[in-house]
Amino acid sequence: MFYLGDEIATIKLMPQLRQNIITGEWVVIAPERAKRPSDFVSAESPKPSLGENCPFCLDNELYKKESLSEFETKDIYVIPNSFPAFVEDPQNCSPRSFKVEDGFYTTRPSTGGHDVIIIKKHNLQIFGFAEHIWEDLFLVAKRRYSYYRKDCNVRYSMLIYNQGARAGASIYHPHAQLMASNIIPNQISKEIHGSQSYFEENGTCVFCDLLAHEKKQRLRVVEETESFLVFTFYAARFPFETWVVPKRHSAHFEQQQVSLLRELGQLMKRVIGKLDANLKSPALNFYLHDSPATVGKADYFHWHLEIVPRVSTYGGYELGSGTIIDVLSPEEAAKYLRQKSA
Repeated sequence: MFYLGDEIATIKLMPQLRQNIITGEWVVIAPERAKRPSDFVSAESPKPSLGENCPFCLDNELYKKESLSEFETKDIYVIPNSFPAFVEDPQNCSPRSFKVEDGFYTTRPSTGGHDVIIIKKHNLQIFGFAEHIWEDLFLVAKRRYSYYRKDCNVRYSMLIYNQGARAGASIYHPHAQLMASNIIPNQISKEIHGSQSYFEENGTCVFCDLLAHEKKQRLRVVEETESFLVFTFYAARFPFETWVVPKRHSAHFEQQQVSLLRELGQLMKRVIGKLDANLKSPALNFYLHDSPATVGKADYFHWHLEIVPRVSTYGGYELGSGTIIDVLSPEEAAKYLRQKSA
């Protein structure tokens, strides 16, 4: 079945180019290259480790010596990453770019900050997080976002979570990361510029229009609460790519009320539970997009979460062209997630 707006063509499974309404990027939805949504079920569930010599367990020196005590909760603690991608250096602001190799290439110091936000219980994977752990995770992240907003070197912060080796997790112990950088990442620049251009051309917020359209069509909606809409993205780059978007305008995550983050924690428990129930504990990533520190109250942006189960891989065309082929339609993915709950 192939969706064309309000019409459904059933004659043939045919590839379709879809444009991301925010960034303008194109993806190919090619459902004829795959079988059924159930074919993406993980072959094996993650195996718990015993926790011996785990660097993140509480009896380790990292917790005893590196933990940032003012950000610790009953279930979570924070440490600086031992191998940071962005190094905190608040004494040296605005490091300039400079030329190297006879002036041919450009480089600059990679400054900002790199946190590891660690759930204390060793064998508790993301699929088993209770609501209070989700709430704690978002509240701690909110406070770290606020901390980095004051850093002269930080232009952008991003909360990420890697679940499983296929999603980039190198340590079994459950943990998120918060990466604060002195650059605005490429994908974020595309979202911000695309949202601003849409606002200038249409006089409306692209996220508000996107939410209204998805609620009207109902083809890709997975769940809705008072404050959030959960849906598979129209121009998905991955099978089951799922967005969690707040309904109200809000550019900056750290400005959110505790009550909203509590609702988000309850919602994430259910959404991750649906993915677990349907895909059998898949490797996955989620990441939080909000507006850069240099952008104030934006009338055209909503911070949001994107969840990506890692159930497919990129081939040569995706790597060579930058155009992604998704072999499962977002409509079929949403239908599958709706019919089976955690």
